[in-house]
Amino acid sequence: MIPSTSLLRSVFVLTSLILLSISSTQTLSSCQKDTQSLPPVPKDSTDKVTAAQKAFDMLVLGKEFYMKKGIDSAGNDLTSQYADQIYILQKETYENGPLTVTVGGVTYNGTWKANSDYSKLELLVSGRPDFAFYSIPWRVKTKTLTGLSMVPQDAANAGSKAMDLEKK
Repeated sequence: MIPSTSLLRSVFVLTSLILLSISSTQTLSSCQKDTQSLPPVPKDSTDKVTAAQKAFDMLVLGKEFYMKKGIDSAGNDLTSQYADQIYILQKETYENGPLTVTVGGVTYNGTWKANSDYSKLELLVSGRPDFAFYSIPWRVKTKTLTGLSMVPQDAANAGSKAMDLEKK
């Protein structure tokens, strides 16, 4: 009698394990993540993010900058005229986005765009005559952890003209 009891017990345990396994598989397969309720992930022009894009995103985008140096094409120092202006480049994509310039508590909206290695940066904002100084295409001479040093891209705006933006 002992062998048949042992056999019955083994069959019972095996059957229980099989049923448990089937039940677990059905339960796990019905617990899929509901990804349709998640917000869409913003995409840039490419799905690959370069080191330059990561650095620009981390060090420039969304940060407050002020004009550390502003020199017109004749070599005149205009820095003091821009001392109260705050510039913020926001991200739409890694290559462009909105630009805000705040002067004396008033915010003006514009845009910025850059090339893929951030050696060229174009700032466009209107609303005040003094914005014309920097609302041109710039060539970025140097990039640091705290700022950008730029000169005009084209000869029409060249001369001694230069602009340095520094993080606030």
